[in-house]
Amino acid sequence: MTAPRYTEQPSAPRRQHAARSGGRPAGDEGGYTAEVALQVGEAAQVLGERLRDPALPHGVEDLAGITRGFAATAEGMAAGVAGITEWLRAAGHAGTLSGHASVVADRLGHVGRELDMLAEAVRAAEHR
Repeated sequence: MTAPRYTEQPSAPRRQHAARSGGRPAGDEGGYTAEVALQVGEAAQVLGERLRDPALPHGVEDLAGITRGFAATAEGMAAGVAGITEWLRAAGHAGTLSGHASVVADRLGHVGRELDMLAEAVRAAEHR
């Protein structure tokens, strides 16, 4: 992943305010957030391609950790899409658009939980 453009490190009180006001640093109009989301997606694609390569060795513990990372990513995406849903509703886009976003958020949350269960099954398989 490349470094994001946003380089300012906000002070602790400013970080706390950002967390209370939607988690965005002051002055960020979505560019940093969108760039990070794109980088996470690109990194997941690269990792997915590497995992498909049977020539690369992977240990069971590595695979369990990777699956947990995927679960955390899916859960973060679910929270983010839920936030998008709320923003859409607040901006007057209630209806089909916000409903679709809400369904996607629910599905991502489900995927995150399933990935957690898969990671646990992979870890248990190592101990057999």
